[in-house]
Amino acid sequence: MKKTILLSAVILTLNAAEITKLFDAIEKIPQTKLDKVLIKEVKANQSQIKYSLYPKISLFASAEHFSSPTNVKPMPPTKSAEITKKNGGYWFSKNIYRIGFNVSMPIFIKEIYDNKTKIEHILKAVEYKAKINLLQRQSTLVTLVSNLNYLYELKNALNKQLSSIQTTYNAIKKGVEVGRVPEFKLLRLKDAINNLKIKISDINTKIEELRSKIYILTQIEIDKPINLTALNIQKGEFFALKPLKENLKASYYDIKAKKDKNLPKVVLQIKANRAFAKAYNNDDNLALNYASAGIYVNWDIFDKTNDSEVQKAKIEQTKTALEIQKTLNELTAQIKSINKNLKEIKKQLLLAKESISLKEELLKGAKVAFKLDRMTVDDYLNYENDLAKARANYANLIAIKNSLIAQKAFIYGKNLKKVFK
Repeated sequence: MKKTILLSAVILTLNAAEITKLFDAIEKIPQTKLDKVLIKEVKANQSQIKYSLYPKISLFASAEHFSSPTNVKPMPPTKSAEITKKNGGYWFSKNIYRIGFNVSMPIFIKEIYDNKTKIEHILKAVEYKAKINLLQRQSTLVTLVSNLNYLYELKNALNKQLSSIQTTYNAIKKGVEVGRVPEFKLLRLKDAINNLKIKISDINTKIEELRSKIYILTQIEIDKPINLTALNIQKGEFFALKPLKENLKASYYDIKAKKDKNLPKVVLQIKANRAFAKAYNNDDNLALNYASAGIYVNWDIFDKTNDSEVQKAKIEQTKTALEIQKTLNELTAQIKSINKNLKEIKKQLLLAKESISLKEELLKGAKVAFKLDRMTVDDYLNYENDLAKARANYANLIAIKNSLIAQKAFIYGKNLKKVFK
């Protein structure tokens, strides 16, 4: 008994390791990595908006030639009189060279703060969307593995049926050889054996198709069934609504930002340069510094194009709100259907398991009756088919159950790594 329990624990551990390995592999495929890149892209946009609040500093250099002497920098009358008295060079020249810097920094641009809040909600929406995509792939994996398990079980059921018929075939073959049993029965069994081999071959093809899909999703080769044990899923918020709600919040600040474009913009600017030139009156070398600092207000008091942008943003907000309602209705209907189906499948599994036991006993009796020539070959084969169908039906119900649980976990945003062991 202890050995049996220990063996079962080892098998469950191995199965858990296999399914966990597949889940982990999904996180490394290009599609999942692309979602992470999209998150980084939004974060870069977020940084760009944040950095727009920082001062901008730029250096410049210029060389200019004028058709007539031009002031190198503004010269007050008192300075002009002083230069005249000293016979100095006036601050005018035809060729002027400058080096300097400009500094600008927003003091009040309301739309920047609106866009900063908007991008925060967009980032959350993209992060939620990335998680939804990952959960969707996990759910798809569970469905593929469940279907693969079903095909392996179906193949196993057909192999058992094939072995059973083959045993019967071998048992009556001697009777045919001595003329005690009609050859028709042997031929009918042989035909059934061939048909089963064709079905098994067809299942092998379908198994390869599913193995290929699992490999595309995980880059891992699967060559055996993987048992899945699902935990109970607690009711929660519909996860697909989260990115939509964040987008709705973002649309509010998008409208606000477009409206706030009409508010005054206050900017601090500092300019400074050093100019080099030769005075036009005596060729004296001039090297003059000039700087300014000021606060500038820019106010677009009439710009109808911005009104259309506000209207477009409001339309997007309405579309998002309607999408939330539509998704809520769809998910509510889906979860109700899943819960009802799971209840029915649990009942069906109990009945299907009992049906297998009954059909196994019926087949034993049918084999005896057939060998005693009290049952036709077709009636006997029907008992074989009934048992194989019962086993296949049980495996199919398990696959459907796992798929429904995966869908339910996906809808509630549960990590399937914690749901399936």
